Amino acid sequence: MLAMRKPKLPTLSATLLILAGCGGHDVYRDESFKEDSPFRQRYSVPAAKACEGAQLAILSQGYKILLGDNSVIYAQKDFQPDDDINVTIEMNVVCKNYLSGSILFANAIQTKYELKKSRQTTSVGIPSVGSISLPMGKTTDSLVKIGGETISDQAFYQRFFTLVRTYLEPLK
Repeated sequence: MLAMRKPKLPTLSATLLILAGCGGHDVYRDESFKEDSPFRQRYSVPAAKACEGAQLAILSQGYKILLGDNSVIYAQKDFQPDDDINVTIEMNVVCKNYLSGSILFANAIQTKYELKKSRQTTSVGIPSVGSISLPMGKTTDSLVKIGGETISDQAFYQRFFTLVRTYLEPLK
């Protein structure tokens, strides 16, 4: 005689994953790939000189350059708008020769972190009774990422590209 199997019910995590896929908005659908972009600027100097000007501009604003050469710059700056929030801006700049000059592509990513406090507990196992969690009175603080996005504000990039141009004038 064949035993009938009971159908398996999806686990809670599988159910949540399925529900998460049902809602939301595919952000790539809004990606326009327009020719007019705030993320690029042309200069009349070679790419190596444009990257040098970009590095000077970035350094002058308190960013720490993590990678910088004649074609790529990766820099970072931290902000603390209040006691429990930390914001990091990562600047990425790519310098390319273009026609009789160069073109800089820049993007900045803003990531927000929030200070979260968590209480530490200790579990004590007692045979035949189970385990008991006891609060130890100790809390730990950790920064937890709460969001991040590419900065798309045209004025932000225009300020950056204008500052780069001021550093390029003496380099010509």
